[in-house]
Amino acid sequence: MGGLEPLQSRVKHNLHGDYISDLPDDLKQEIFLKLLIKDVVRTSILSSKWKDSWTSIPTLAFAQKSTDSKLIKLVDNVLMVHCGPILNFKLFLKHPCNEAMGRWMLILSRNGVRSFDLRCSGDEKCKIPSRFFSCVALEWVLMSCCIINAPRTFQGFKLLRTIGLENCNLIGISIGNLVSCCPLLEKLGLHKFIHQGCLHILAPNLIQLYLYGEFHDICIETPKLTFGSIGLYSRNRDYKKSIAKKEGKESNITRVLGYLHNIQKLHVIEDFIDYLAMGPIPENPPTIFYELTEIDVPLCCSVQDKIAAAFCLFKSAPNLKKLRIEFLYYGGEDQLPAQILSKLKATEGCLFKCLEIVNIVHVQNNVLLAKWMLEFAKLVLNTAPVLQKLNVINFEDATFFTKLECFPKLSKKAEIASVKNDKDWLIM
Repeated sequence: MGGLEPLQSRVKHNLHGDYISDLPDDLKQEIFLKLLIKDVVRTSILSSKWKDSWTSIPTLAFAQKSTDSKLIKLVDNVLMVHCGPILNFKLFLKHPCNEAMGRWMLILSRNGVRSFDLRCSGDEKCKIPSRFFSCVALEWVLMSCCIINAPRTFQGFKLLRTIGLENCNLIGISIGNLVSCCPLLEKLGLHKFIHQGCLHILAPNLIQLYLYGEFHDICIETPKLTFGSIGLYSRNRDYKKSIAKKEGKESNITRVLGYLHNIQKLHVIEDFIDYLAMGPIPENPPTIFYELTEIDVPLCCSVQDKIAAAFCLFKSAPNLKKLRIEFLYYGGEDQLPAQILSKLKATEGCLFKCLEIVNIVHVQNNVLLAKWMLEFAKLVLNTAPVLQKLNVINFEDATFFTKLECFPKLSKKAEIASVKNDKDWLIM
């Protein structure tokens, strides 16, 4: 209701005579933006001055709440009588409307659409015709559950700044080529995708990157990137076959993340830490991320290479202030306390010198996890001179916290807390 208060106050100033008819056009536009498209059309009965007012609104939003035929008829009728530019178009579908989509895209491409939001929630994917790529004025695109067919003549979206694709298939163009054809791209989100071979992200102006999908290898050339959330999900782990050819040559941490000189926040998801652990992991990281202040990473304490990769990231971030670690167990020997922590003694003085907040997340029920969490917490408390808070997430073991409170703290301001969740961590 807070968004309606300015609008309501302006309406009160028009409470004289036929105030509905005399509302200024800009106020009418505000009203239209707060209504469903069906209600927008119905405003034409209010008075003669309202009859055609809605036909020039720049934003059209449709959500399927009835049959496919009724939705298609509604969209067709609205687009037929609409005059003026259509800057923003939103369409939420339960089922694909493939035949109608072709004529809708033709109208949008001729009306300078800048923002396109299409989401299909059904089992069948919506087919996006090649005419979509004629919308040269696009600046913002979000699509889910779609099959996108690119023409051979596509030269790129020269004005596009944001694109998000979830569970989408590209035909006629690769992800890398699509990205490189958008020179102004600042925000890229790819979720539930499959890419054969090396995923090459070349985007000189990209600021935010969200990746979660299947790929064999990856190359990220985004010098302006400040936020990166990268997740690798692979059922058959084909990426290991691709990376095996590069074994012994260069660290994946250096090869993949080496161009991210301005990265400030890094979120590593699932198998991507496994990917980073492949290849030689240097004792002293050759790449230093001076701007990197927040890291979110899973830590499987039964796999030594993954532990080494995680700590290599920590060493690469001398100004690290916020750290979130999910402790995981996939079977195997107890590696963390015995072998890894002993190697960190030489770097204790500089590893966490700027660290202020640590979230240790308990996500699995296993007797070894508490031991690993305790050892890592001890390391942090002993070596972080400016630590303010050490939060233990989703774990309520009284004995654990009793032991934790007994550890010496290098920082006098350090507090230990039990927290139920940290869902807002690293949210932009």
